[in-house]
Amino acid sequence: MKNKPLSELVEEFLSEQDVCDLSCRTYRIVINKFVQWVIFSNIQFWQIKRADIIRYKSDLLKEKKAINTLDLYLTVVRKLFKWLENRGLYENIAAGVHSPRKYRGHRKDYLRLEQVRELLSVIDTTTIIGKRDYAIVSLMVRAGIRRVEVCRMVVGDIYNSGQITVKLQRKGHLEKDCEIGITDKILEAIHNYLVCRDDLTDNSSLFVAHASGYRDKPISSQMISRIIKGYLKQIGVDDKRITGHSLRHTAAILSLKGGATINEVQQMLGHTNIETTKIYLSAIDEETRLNNRAVHVLDDLF
Repeated sequence: MKNKPLSELVEEFLSEQDVCDLSCRTYRIVINKFVQWVIFSNIQFWQIKRADIIRYKSDLLKEKKAINTLDLYLTVVRKLFKWLENRGLYENIAAGVHSPRKYRGHRKDYLRLEQVRELLSVIDTTTIIGKRDYAIVSLMVRAGIRRVEVCRMVVGDIYNSGQITVKLQRKGHLEKDCEIGITDKILEAIHNYLVCRDDLTDNSSLFVAHASGYRDKPISSQMISRIIKGYLKQIGVDDKRITGHSLRHTAAILSLKGGATINEVQQMLGHTNIETTKIYLSAIDEETRLNNRAVHVLDDLF
């Protein structure tokens, strides 16, 4: 296999990665960047040493790559050399070359309670577009549903058999195998929108576009992001750390602050690992550090 062109080995490596198509395309970009670096550094690939991997890491740091991006680049390189070692082609020289320590909290911020109320109030629900947008925001901020999950919903995903529930195709899932409960407020917002639409069936997309030229086409994640950003600007929130995805963070953090348990929030968000949910606690801890009562107690003492 060592006699094969490197490009063929890269293709074999990519074909054996158990990842989605989008991740595979990302892996290809990352591997190509690494191979280009090897070539421009005048290094023979089959003579590359551990010191070269460390130098590659150093060069990435000099490019001021984001920590998450740098971690991705090094992770894929480590996977490549582990794959080569497993096939007896080359020593895993990348093993133990660590990525920089990542921030464990969420890089997107969240809305405060008064901002959520203002966001909901600014949406003009006298129009069909406003009714749609209000229902989308309600689903995201009141149930923590992701944009992509909202886009996948159809009318028949909503059930009312004593308990109002919706079926979701969670991120990374191939089927709608998750069912969560929703509140009367969410259901009312969806109902007020759907009664304005014609010819609905159970398979009709729950949310569609209404602009000329795009009428009745299923709404996309990018469109939801633009919609939410527009309303956020109306209430004076124009911060790149506050995005459409921030509504999910908002739902998690405000529910925890309101008294929900970490397990209840985990179920709402659909996390398989509770450690992922616990990251939201860091935002609450940060608030405590910024508004720490202990500091004021000491100030009152002396």
